[in-house]
Amino acid sequence: MLVRLISFLILINSKFIFSSPNNEINGKFIYDIDIEKNELYVFDNRISLTTYDLINDSIKSKYQYEAYLPDFNNETWGGFYTGEFSLSKSVMNGLMDNLVLKKSENDEFYIFHDGGGLVMTLIDNKLKRRDNSFPFMNKFLGDFILHNKKVYHFGGYGLFRTNNTMLNFDENNTNQWDEITFQNEIPNELSFGISSFHSLLTKDDYYIFGGNKFNNGRKSKNQSILRFNFENFFWTELGNINLDLSNEPLIIGSGNWFYVFGQEFFHFIDMEKSSIYKYKYKLGFSPADLSSIKSFISYNNTFENINTLDLSNVILNIFKNHNSKSETVILSKYKLSNIIDLDSISEIPLLKYEQSRNQFFVPMLIILLVIIINLFYKGLKRDKILTKSKLYNFENDELFFLGTQINIDNNSIEILKMLLENDQITSNDIVAKLVENGLSYDYASKVKNKIIESLNEKFEFITNSSESFISISKSPQDKRIQILSLLKE
Repeated sequence: MLVRLISFLILINSKFIFSSPNNEINGKFIYDIDIEKNELYVFDNRISLTTYDLINDSIKSKYQYEAYLPDFNNETWGGFYTGEFSLSKSVMNGLMDNLVLKKSENDEFYIFHDGGGLVMTLIDNKLKRRDNSFPFMNKFLGDFILHNKKVYHFGGYGLFRTNNTMLNFDENNTNQWDEITFQNEIPNELSFGISSFHSLLTKDDYYIFGGNKFNNGRKSKNQSILRFNFENFFWTELGNINLDLSNEPLIIGSGNWFYVFGQEFFHFIDMEKSSIYKYKYKLGFSPADLSSIKSFISYNNTFENINTLDLSNVILNIFKNHNSKSETVILSKYKLSNIIDLDSISEIPLLKYEQSRNQFFVPMLIILLVIIINLFYKGLKRDKILTKSKLYNFENDELFFLGTQINIDNNSIEILKMLLENDQITSNDIVAKLVENGLSYDYASKVKNKIIESLNEKFEFITNSSESFISISKSPQDKRIQILSLLKE
């Protein structure tokens, strides 16, 4: 017991915080960091932005911003666009719990609403709203990504379900969110969407793992590591991660790495090397000491010198509640080398079931054979008339073309149900239903068009039918109105 107490006291003494009076942060706030510059940025409910030097533990700058009302007329969120709106402390207190701060590559600061939609920037000493869309798009607990000077949003939860859409903010053009079209079928793990996951961006590769999936009242955990490439818009499911995430450990993504503080062991995940390194905790340390919603990783030198990372240079930063002041936190800093035993390192596979070359080759061979057989079958059957009753089947929210299951999202399911319930339906009715489910009018129209186009292309390819799965015609009464109908069985 005495040894454990001494070890714990050594750990506490190894912690250091910003020198007084800069160690305290009052009120509600959001934050982001720049690991290359070793800077912390804190935006608070008083509309001020403070920049901290994480190496010298000092405040570098503090700016007070003014709220700026946009001059374009948008009624998607009434109060925000009226002259009566002001970002008072009470208003910011209400918003702050759902805001996200992100610093861009060109040193511009974005502020997003966690539900998607709302985009603000800190520029020219003003807080400006930039978007022209619905402030909430039912994408709570998704992820904002800044890549190649573009803003993206992936996943999220809303209306009792998760989604799997990737949106791009069309900045300086429409200032709205547009859906990105993937160049392949999404992995099965994402078929019902995802939220509350852990993410990491390395160059053009975006990795996610963990998180939850909700669909029709059913909840399940994501066990896979998935990768999205921003260069070719291609998804890849790498496999199940070789970690137990059931106890919801503290997980922080930084640089090319994930830091996982589990109950029994610390794990360091190197995505580029596809490896997990396992460490024991030092005597006297408990992961419960790290319990905090807000925490991040920094480095005790410049980022350019840690491409081959030395864990002794890693600093764990945690915002902890002040013991005697309400709504006040203190930024506490721990050297990772004082938390884990660096000599206890052992390497374990990244995936639970590492695949051999044969395991990769066999599925590829099967896919190739299926494609060849399918092409051969189409050549033989090209002139044969297929009965419409076998072309497609839609039951229990699952769609099949000639027995081949088609991946469809919640919006596609909504459209198919409307088409099945009506012999003919107008395009406006479908858009109105999507808007009712939380999409903006322009976005709903785009989603509707993309879904119909995608389903018709897949139907033609699989069935070789000369007829469209969803036909579009003009109303005889009003040529401006589109009439949609499903191919009769």
